[in-house]
Amino acid sequence: MNEQELNGALVEVEDKINMVVVRDAETYETAGRIVLDLDGLRKKITNYWADPKKKAFEAHKAITEKEKQMLRPIDDKRKLLDRKISDYLTEERRKRDEAQRKEDEKRRQHEQRQRERLMKKAEAEAEKGNEEKAEALAEQAENVYVPPVAVLSEVDQTTRTDAGTISQRQELEIRITDPMKVIQAVANGELPIGVLTISETKLKQHVKLYRLRTLPGCAIDERVAASFRRAK
Repeated sequence: MNEQELNGALVEVEDKINMVVVRDAETYETAGRIVLDLDGLRKKITNYWADPKKKAFEAHKAITEKEKQMLRPIDDKRKLLDRKISDYLTEERRKRDEAQRKEDEKRRQHEQRQRERLMKKAEAEAEKGNEEKAEALAEQAENVYVPPVAVLSEVDQTTRTDAGTISQRQELEIRITDPMKVIQAVANGELPIGVLTISETKLKQHVKLYRLRTLPGCAIDERVAASFRRAK
């Protein structure tokens, strides 16, 4: 059969299917015969396209392999450079955070020394009986503020070159060390259900293997289906 004849057969079988109502043994047999005809037509269609598909697949496979061979060294080198750049930026961030921590600690200590100096003056004035001056100094001590110093990175957030723009972005690397704890976190509402992927195929295999009729979180319905085998 050619493509036009196959399309004609499809239209013909569609008309038959639209008229079928399975309500007794006779119509059950008729519907089953149409299913077998569909299977036969399906095989004819797959046979018709088998050779063009094979040739197209082989051509696509050969082109894809050549492309992979050319791209592989580029992708490998890019990954290597990405890792080197990431290692540098991560270390640069660590150094900057450490320097910022030290600056913040210096600022905190400076503020503390200023407060202590003013409080000593306030106490001295109080001992002299200068209550008004002592209160003013105590208030100054409470309001001591040293402006923070921001430690800047060696590398700008965005670097522009003739070739293009290089920007920094934060990435997270997550390794699952205990899947059961992740599942428990989902059950407790600490993580959304979307982080889990449930395989319905494997679930069905498990239910069939152990002949389960109930399963928490699942509705199990058993249906009777027909199987078909064309006569040789």
